[in-house]
Amino acid sequence: MDSIGRLEKIVYFPAKGEPGISVEERNVSPEYGLEGDWHGLDGNSSLTIWTKEAREALTEQGFSGICFQRFKENLSISGMDSSKLKAGTRLRIGDAVLEVEAKKKKCHPDVCPLREGKADCLLKNQSRYAVVVKAGTLNRGAQVQAEEIL
Repeated sequence: MDSIGRLEKIVYFPAKGEPGISVEERNVSPEYGLEGDWHGLDGNSSLTIWTKEAREALTEQGFSGICFQRFKENLSISGMDSSKLKAGTRLRIGDAVLEVEAKKKKCHPDVCPLREGKADCLLKNQSRYAVVVKAGTLNRGAQVQAEEIL
């Protein structure tokens, strides 16, 4: 297994529209996703993953697209190129295993400032959704390993 990044931040959102709570560690399970995250309450146990570098780049550019304002990742990972993570890729973080889903971040072409210039979108290309296939505990600072790339 190759290390492909480091877990920099874990954030759960207790209720829709409320700010996220950043924690040092958090349990994940196939039934509820990230413990305490409101998405798991309605049966959507997907976790959102985004690279630390992509968020920082868009912040530094002063990007203000609606998708950037609304997108809130559960896991921020540094050193990882999410564009290479295909559906079915398994990520091991500590004793937990996540599987990258086929769905990707949807664009809002009618309000996107990148649309006009046909620029590369770091949100679309560097974010992913994943489901938990093996329960475990995520710890900030843990190495992220690619267990299997399909």
